[in-house]
Amino acid sequence: MIRHIEYTAAQRELAGLARKMTMNRNVLYHGTRYCQSILKTGVLFRAEIGGCQVCLTRSPEVAAYWALMERDDDEGYGSILIFDRQSLKTRYKIKCNTEVFWLTDTIFHDEAEEEMFDDVIDVGDHLIEVVSGPTVRRSHRHRILNREHRRAIEARLQQIECQKRVHLRPAARSISGGGRLGFL
Repeated sequence: MIRHIEYTAAQRELAGLARKMTMNRNVLYHGTRYCQSILKTGVLFRAEIGGCQVCLTRSPEVAAYWALMERDDDEGYGSILIFDRQSLKTRYKIKCNTEVFWLTDTIFHDEAEEEMFDDVIDVGDHLIEVVSGPTVRRSHRHRILNREHRRAIEARLQQIECQKRVHLRPAARSISGGGRLGFL
């Protein structure tokens, strides 16, 4: 029998907090285990694996599902970032993904997913609120993996800074022989 995933009590509770914060606004949610990194850097990076997009959702339950899914290198707690959809839409192309996510042959997860194929830079410009779940005590191994994750994020930030500098550099011009305008 095919059925939709059933959310846990913790997922429903975190989703309820997120829903309460939106006050019927047009929002998109992003569930994450890397909230501190995102807020500190101001960038929500595209996934490096599985499609190279930023995945957002119209459903706080889906965001809570992903926020509470532990990872080896996470920060020890899940959070939901709540974004103003109109604000994001003015800067980024947002595409609806109508496909469901199959967990097994019979259980699916309708993610109500919206995708962006660019890194979201200046997150604070679009962010309405952040809600977080309980902190979990992390092992020494998890802390080491999280440090490695932070180093990888810093490297990606440096790439963005280099790209910004290249795009902002004015075109150098000079007068070349015959009075024609030429580029160096």
